[in-house]
Amino acid sequence: MKKSVVILIAIIYVASIALVSFFGLQFKTFNEIVYTKSVELLNEDIKPADDGTPYAIVRLGADGTARYQIRYRVHPDNATDAGVNFIYDKQNTSVSVDENGVVTFTKKGAVDITIQTTDGSGAKATIRIYAR
Repeated sequence: MKKSVVILIAIIYVASIALVSFFGLQFKTFNEIVYTKSVELLNEDIKPADDGTPYAIVRLGADGTARYQIRYRVHPDNATDAGVNFIYDKQNTSVSVDENGVVTFTKKGAVDITIQTTDGSGAKATIRIYAR
């Protein structure tokens, strides 16, 4: 009986080695989704308004237009989806914002622009820009 137990264990051992070598060890790696936590405004000319909203002022040029580049950073740096949308009142036809955050004014006015992440985390920052 002892001999048959040893033989059975040896057969199971050899069979398990054969199965592992045939099918292999397959490791499935799952990429962890890292959501954004915040959006930071980086422009040095930004000041806080009385209501706490950061703002910047641009001057209209000789051609009657003004441009302002919104510089921002999404945190953390390793966020899976660091994309953003620029949300503003599109009914205001004297202001436009392109996908890179360049704000263009065609006349004097003001606009509030919210930079919101696209990963669904709800992280956002708002800036008010005045054109004078």
